[in-house]
Parts: sequence; C-alpha cells; structure tokens
Amino acid sequence: MKIISKVSQPEFELQFLGSEWYKEFYNSVRNKYERIISNPNLNDWQENFIRKELLWKWRYPLLGCLPLETEWNLIELEADEFENLLVIRETGWEKTFGTGKNLKEVAFAIKENVKDIGSVRFDIIHDIKNNVGKFEFKEKIILIGSSFNNPYTVVEGNHRAVAFELMRIETGQASHIPKQLILGVSNEMSSSPWLNFRHTQPNYS
Repeated sequence: MKIISKVSQPEFELQFLGSEWYKEFYNSVRNKYERIISNPNLNDWQENFIRKELLWKWRYPLLGCLPLETEWNLIELEADEFENLLVIRETGWEKTFGTGKNLKEVAFAIKENVKDIGSVRFDIIHDIKNNVGKFEFKEKIILIGSSFNNPYTVVEGNHRAVAFELMRIETGQASHIPKQLILGVSNEMSSSPWLNFRHTQPNYS
C-alpha cells in the first residue's frame, strides 16, 4: 500500500455522494444539484455544505458510525492487495457469505453459485461486471481501517469491488482493477459496526 495524499472531508463526501447519486432517493433533487456533483468547486463552502447534507440524509446510518476524527487518504494498492480487501460487515453480506470475507472469497462464492440469502443483489454485481470496459467507474472505492496496516474494509463500493474481482477471476486480467482508493483511518475505528475482521486464513478452494 502506498499513501498518495490526504483527502479533505469535502472531497471524501463528494466521492461518496457521487457513488450514490444515481439512486432513487435523489430523483427529486438530481436536476437541481447536478452541477455541484458533476462540476464541483471544493473551495465553495456553500457547495460543500449542500453535498454534506445530501449525503448524510441518505447515508447517516453508515456515516454516523464512523469516528469523527477519521483521517481520509488517497492510497494506491496492487491487485493482490485489492483482492484481500474485506467486504462490509453488514447483515445481508454476512448472511450470504459469512463474517470476515474478502473480495476474492466473495467473488469465488458467486462464481460457484452461492445462494443470495441476504439479498446482496448479485444482479447488480453482474451488471457492473458486464459493463467493465464500457463504462467509466470514476468514483473511488472507499475503505476504512483502524490503522494503515491491513486489513481494510470496503465501506462504499462493495458491489463494484466484488464485480471487478469476479472479472479478474473469470478473465485472468487485472487492468480494470482500480489502483487508487480512499482509505479512512482512525484508532477508534474498531468501534464501528461496519469494520470487518478475519477469524481464519482465507480459503480459495
């Protein structure tokens, strides 16, 4: 893992909101605020305030459980580091895959036709996979961790991350794997219910 630069709170919120902007929740305000999402000015405090409000109204249950002093950074990962990222510790993902699973394990499980008993929405994962190379996935996948040492948990972009890893398993290619991601670190992060952890070594068989 390589740290590239610090990420400000407004920049983090823009990246997060950009990933959510297509959802039905924002249908009523999308036309009004499209400009500050597609062409943002991070030096404009009013824009930053509006984006924060829009994001928190939708994602409060997640964001409210992250430590206030979380430090956000732009990092670079190699493909073998990417596959070891843990999926979010969320009820649906845990029901389907179990606790502490990484992207490679989850992608293999989907490839082996595991049942989606937690309503993770495999259709979304397959749609994303089928659009790799056709669509620009420009929003950064967002991670959290209790330190700069592994493992990290994907807190935003789980469907994308699994789809990218599934594509790599199926094709043997890794050029589509995103190298730059956003990582939030806090020594209080272990208190967040979304942070995943491993009990055992990974099993890819």
